[in-house]
Amino acid sequence: MKEKIQPDEMDRAAQIIRAVGDDSQHGLTLNPESRYFFANDVRGVIPYTLVGKRAMSQGDPACEAGDRERLIGEYLDFCKSRGYKPIFNSVSDEMADLLKSRGFRVLRYGEEAVLDLGSYTLAGGKKGALRRNVAKLNRAGITSMEYCPDNSRDLSLEKEIADLEKQWFADKKLKLTYSVGDLQFDRSYGRRYFITRDADGNLLTVLSFLPYRQKKGYCLDVMYRKLDGPTGAMEHAIISAAMKMKDDGVEEVSLNIAPLAGIDITKPETVRAEKLMYEIFTNMDFAYDFKNLYRFKSKFDPSIWKQRYLVYDRRIHLVRLATSITNAKGADDPTLYKKYRKFFISLLLSPDRYREPQNEETQDIH
Repeated sequence: MKEKIQPDEMDRAAQIIRAVGDDSQHGLTLNPESRYFFANDVRGVIPYTLVGKRAMSQGDPACEAGDRERLIGEYLDFCKSRGYKPIFNSVSDEMADLLKSRGFRVLRYGEEAVLDLGSYTLAGGKKGALRRNVAKLNRAGITSMEYCPDNSRDLSLEKEIADLEKQWFADKKLKLTYSVGDLQFDRSYGRRYFITRDADGNLLTVLSFLPYRQKKGYCLDVMYRKLDGPTGAMEHAIISAAMKMKDDGVEEVSLNIAPLAGIDITKPETVRAEKLMYEIFTNMDFAYDFKNLYRFKSKFDPSIWKQRYLVYDRRIHLVRLATSITNAKGADDPTLYKKYRKFFISLLLSPDRYREPQNEETQDIH
């Protein structure tokens, strides 16, 4: 029987996240596609999405640090009672260690790029190209503005944004969902929205940032840009928004996670699944270009690269693990699923270095 999601569950989850959420990934889960597990013994929530019988959550659970173990225990009992196999995507070191002690597999998944606004500037050789682009677009008359729909809705602007969004996804030919949010002007949950325009008033970019750490931090979520806009328009937009938030007392901005980045396959401890993810990072660019996303975030020379982990139930086969993530990202898009599945299986069955050691994992690929 399909679980019934109550309309107020997202609002309830948002209240908990606003009060105790300290992970940049929490806001990404506040969308109509998510389901929400609420703890009984502690104040906490774990949003998740179902792909078959695999329950995928994003980031660390939202709760007080001292309540994390109890919340996880309740959630695992909940999953067991329904026959779900848990997958914890993009979790922190601490969460990975906690789950590893409970028998889960832990893989390096990617790196989160964070700007420490207290010390971040555009000075320095590594930011030379970024600094020149920002200065050039400033001279060209490109301006940044914050849009605050909670204070006053501008339906004309929202129509412009909707048109830009439509063009953006028509070019991409696919709209990713899981771990990628939406603008949600009618239910912003504390989002901050920024737009840029050129000297003629044309809309160039739209950004949204999700709050965490009681609005001391903001995580970059939605990014749309005019396809024939000037080079560097998105970088200019992000820097402009970050500097405005710095002036407002925000302490850090996360540029979000570069999935699959930072996996070093030369290390002897690198496991087979991480080698597979490295191949995806290096060679697969259908709908989600992992390598270029990492390059884009690197342009900002982030203050910190935080390691993130993928933790999963040992009974899940690698093909199922990979396609669960892919299918969740692309919702029900059959082309995306088939392309990634074919790629994963070809890697797993062909090269010797990806062959599965006997009894290493249960073959749950059906």
